[in-house]
Amino acid sequence: MLGVPPFFKEIFEHLPNSLSDLISWREMLGEVTSLSNRMITKKGVTEAKSKIIPLLGIDIEIVNELPDELLNVSNGEQILKLYFLQIMKAQKMFLDLRPKRFANNKGKLSWNPNGLWAELDGNFAEGIRMVYEGYYKNNDVLFSTGLEKSRLIKNDWSDEKKQEVIEVFKTHFSNGRGEKVAFTMEGFQKSFTEIFKTLVKNKIKLDKNFLYLGIMLVTLYASLSEIDESFDVSKIFNQI
Repeated sequence: MLGVPPFFKEIFEHLPNSLSDLISWREMLGEVTSLSNRMITKKGVTEAKSKIIPLLGIDIEIVNELPDELLNVSNGEQILKLYFLQIMKAQKMFLDLRPKRFANNKGKLSWNPNGLWAELDGNFAEGIRMVYEGYYKNNDVLFSTGLEKSRLIKNDWSDEKKQEVIEVFKTHFSNGRGEKVAFTMEGFQKSFTEIFKTLVKNKIKLDKNFLYLGIMLVTLYASLSEIDESFDVSKIFNQI
């Protein structure tokens, strides 16, 4: 991928090759260029930080310089909390959740976000929130409605076709309602390969919103796989 900055090359290495069948390379490279410019210029970072700070609570702090303490299991829970806070409540989200952006500080999560922020389109944001809430509240109607609002299933499909896509997305959550979840890059790649295969089969096209979400998920998995523990994702989500 000529012209793609190293950070994004690293991200794309963890996403299935079939991504190119779902998002046009022209649109993808255009978004990568815009995001890269934000990382370099820091444009909009101050405003984005000011909007998210009130959401964080007392256990997550934004810092300009990270302390030299390794991440632990509690920090992993805090990173998951941060992911859900951004998805469920934030307007502008910081996408880079790699381990290098975090450190432990006497039980708190110190977070040093860079300039990689983005804003989901309204319908997509609402749809993804419905997907998460539908899953963790065990509400299948809300779950499927969220997928439809996010343009991942279509209203005029047969029930059988809808169910195929619904099930592959449920599988991605790894039975997170009933047991702790281990986050591994291998598991992420396997899950997203199945999701992408199903979307390609059903002629779904993705846009920049899914690219933003993909970046967040890859970097989230990078942090949690480094901590190498299992997490009660349902409990963390329901605390948001």
